[in-house]
Amino acid sequence: MSRHLLSDALGPVLPGPALDEEAVRQITALQMDYCASVDGADFARFAWLFRGGTWLGMPGSQVEDWLRRNLLTYDGATHTHHRLHTITLTRGSSADEVTGTCAIHVTQQLPGGPALLVTHNTYADRFRRVNGSWRFGSRAITRRLPGDDSWHRRRPPAGS
Repeated sequence: MSRHLLSDALGPVLPGPALDEEAVRQITALQMDYCASVDGADFARFAWLFRGGTWLGMPGSQVEDWLRRNLLTYDGATHTHHRLHTITLTRGSSADEVTGTCAIHVTQQLPGGPALLVTHNTYADRFRRVNGSWRFGSRAITRRLPGDDSWHRRRPPAGS
C-alpha cells in the first residue's frame, strides 16, 4: 500500500513519526479479528486477543467467562455483524506502543427477523508490540448510538 493510500485509509495523518505498514497491517488485523471472533461466537479467541491486556478494564483472563455469562447465542451463533470503520492510529510514547480509535457499527439479524441496530460505538485502544507482534493493551468502549441489544446481551435479574 502506498503512503498516500495508507493515509487515506486511516483518515487524517497525525503529527509524529509515521507507523510502518507492517504495524498498521497487524493492528488492523487485530481489530478485524475482534469483530470476527464475537460475530462467530468464538469467545475463547476474543479473550485471547486481550492476553496480557484489558477489555473494558477487565483483565484478559476474565473476558471469556464474562462473554459467556453476558452475551446471548442461538445454536452457538450471535447473529451479529460488527462493521469496523474510521480507524486512526498514532505512535505512542515508544516504537512499541500505538494508540488508536475506531468506530464499530453492530447489527443483528436472527433467522426470520429484521436486521436491528444493536449499537454504534467508538473505541479507544492501546496496542503494544510484544516479541515482534502487536497485541491489544486495552480497549475502552463509548456507546454513541444505542440500539436494541435485547437479543444480544443478557439482562441482569431484577434487583441485582
